[in-house]
Amino acid sequence: MKSLDQLKAILKEMVSVYDHLLAVGKEKQEALISGDNERLLSVFPKESALIKEISSLEERRQEETLSYQSLSLTKIIGDRSILKEKEELISYQSQLKLKLNELETLHATNKQLIHSALLYTNRMLELFAQRQEQPLTYSAKNNVNKKETNYSRSYFDLKA
Repeated sequence: MKSLDQLKAILKEMVSVYDHLLAVGKEKQEALISGDNERLLSVFPKESALIKEISSLEERRQEETLSYQSLSLTKIIGDRSILKEKEELISYQSQLKLKLNELETLHATNKQLIHSALLYTNRMLELFAQRQEQPLTYSAKNNVNKKETNYSRSYFDLKA
């Protein structure tokens, strides 16, 4: 079996990129909580670049594991001929699992924050654009056009 140095280098780089993605995810969360749209918009390109980098690294990792006639890191770790590098590979594997679990939790929280913000925004828009069943112009009491029943009055029209 050939050396696992290339695979270890890829795994080490993946751990580093996942760390950066976690930091960006936390920055995104802070921007969502504080309602800082400028900061939120600046996070998206960073997040996108890191996701592309992870995708590239994952493809390289898969190619490298295929060169060992295996599709998974677990199978490579189970091979008895790599006793010397087994501990290091197990360490990378557990670090990656931990990072992925943290990212999953962070993503779920950010998803809830975005959902809450959208519900709030939609509710505010509904309040400002409510439809009323009153004519928009003055008319005599007996001269109300009964065919016009869908009048639109916003919050601002009602207050004026």
